Amino acid sequence: MDIVTHGLASFAIARGFFPRAGKALTASAVLAGTIADIDWLSYYFGPSAYLTWHNTYFHSISAAILVSAVLATCLLAFAAGKDASPADEVSGANNAAKRRTMATVFAALLLAYLLHIAMDACQSSGVTVFWPFSSRRFAADWLPRIDPWILTILIMCIAVPELLHLVGSEIGAKAKKPRGQTGAIVGLALVMIYVGARATLHSNVIALMDAHTFHGETPRRASAFPEALSPITWHGVVETDGALNTIDVTAGSPDTFDADLSARLFKPEPSPALDAARNTAVARRFLATAQIPKASLEKTETGYVVILRDLRYSASEETQREVAAVIELDLANKVTSQELVWAHELRH
Repeated sequence: MDIVTHGLASFAIARGFFPRAGKALTASAVLAGTIADIDWLSYYFGPSAYLTWHNTYFHSISAAILVSAVLATCLLAFAAGKDASPADEVSGANNAAKRRTMATVFAALLLAYLLHIAMDACQSSGVTVFWPFSSRRFAADWLPRIDPWILTILIMCIAVPELLHLVGSEIGAKAKKPRGQTGAIVGLALVMIYVGARATLHSNVIALMDAHTFHGETPRRASAFPEALSPITWHGVVETDGALNTIDVTAGSPDTFDADLSARLFKPEPSPALDAARNTAVARRFLATAQIPKASLEKTETGYVVILRDLRYSASEETQREVAAVIELDLANKVTSQELVWAHELRH
């Protein structure tokens, strides 16, 4: 999910559930809810670094707990120096009050961080939620990288209460509840309902594709990726014995679905060169994260070139940072070079 959406969601968490926490805690919650995306900087260090860092270590529960604890400690230390707690209370009241304040601050930051991980887990790139205990990626494929509907919901539910507050202050009306609390809670609830609807549509699309044969072949695995602007349009990829089939599916319209209209990407025939390429360190590393791997084999004058790509990138419309594996072999099927590259740099 984009950083703007994460920032707005974190702001809604602070305003909805910690409405009297003050500006310092609200700003810290927004920081906690967006800081995991610092791993995006790995893009500038090349495809290998990007594959290693993006949506991995910082997108885990362990990182959420650690980073939230560090930010909470820093915030309280800063507040103590100012003689004011993040909740705008006197910091030196007593030990019990300090512990309650610490618990409140930590809970707010942790909740914002965990919401970030949960939202990213609803997308297609996947997050390593249980690192360092497990490197498995969780990817629900429900949401696009930038979802204009979630953005609209959050902006409206945050902006409208602000406008009402301005109007109320002009006429001298006193608010009965903390400013924006109801709007923030409503916004988060609407986002949850929307995500639930997306999840249901995704399940229906998968079931629809599984129930059909594609060019006479039975599906082995079906995947569906969301269209950003239209919640009912999904980009399907179905693997059969001989090919990977791509097709756009409209949820709720099973009568108009024709599996034989899908585009076919044929799998290469088994060969010693392909087997040798798949056994390389680069290929194993790539395949460990690829959702829908597609291999291509090209014979050259000096040997073979095997390219491994993940169709998840094109199906989810995230080709800008697509990583591919390129393995070159000689005529005796001995590997001469292997590397991870940006897919847009490949020869077309």
